Amino acid sequence: MDLTGKVSVVTGAAQGNGFGIARALAGAGSQVILADRNAPRLERAIEELRGSGGDVTPFVCDVTEEDAVKELMRSAHELGGPHVLVSQAGLDYSALIPDTSLEDWNRVMGVDVTATFLCVREAIPYMVDLGGGSIITMSGTYAWVAEPGHALHAAAKGAIMSFTRGIACEWGHKGIRANALNPGWINTPMVSDTFEIRPAEQTDEVVKWHALGRIGEIDEIGNLALFLASDASSFCTGAAFTIDGGQSAGVNSFQKPITVKHE
Repeated sequence: MDLTGKVSVVTGAAQGNGFGIARALAGAGSQVILADRNAPRLERAIEELRGSGGDVTPFVCDVTEEDAVKELMRSAHELGGPHVLVSQAGLDYSALIPDTSLEDWNRVMGVDVTATFLCVREAIPYMVDLGGGSIITMSGTYAWVAEPGHALHAAAKGAIMSFTRGIACEWGHKGIRANALNPGWINTPMVSDTFEIRPAEQTDEVVKWHALGRIGEIDEIGNLALFLASDASSFCTGAAFTIDGGQSAGVNSFQKPITVKHE
């Protein structure tokens, strides 16, 4: 899959899934703008990608701020894009509904949902002028498989998935495709932090939720994003691409063997 000559924007790109996606797109020849609000972490990501030959540009910004997002997309336009937008920025949050403050609700919705809306809104006119483009949003398995303590995440990821379908229906006639990545548990710094505060047996149980018997890696997310960004997915739009190692397929045999035993 070749993205030579394409300009991509990846938000939340300084670490985790965003970094894995940026690395995959840059490795395929795209010029990639990495956007993140953490300047030191972003600089480290840029140094690593440039060290492996990537054509990458840092852009420090808070994607919940309208003017910052406008400037981000103007910068992509000045480079000849954006041909690809990956709206990946998101927050980790866990609390039961009665313990969720309105401030926390607005904060998570702002980073996950509002920022996605702002990035998409500002990218669309440029993509129309370019004759099309690929928009990739970051939904998640929480969009349809909830978990106690994560109702706010479920609401945010569900909103992103529905919004993605709306983008696809509204702008497909202009050559703009929109698809959602739906990861399960991926080996990111955010997940590592979660595992560190859980008892070991809980961490082991999380791994057993997956039919493949492991959690995912950021390069696996990057590979799927590359497919969606490229012409290899030219007839894919308005879809949810689940990448969760079989977690949401159902209770698996690693978790609750009943009558059939593995050899």
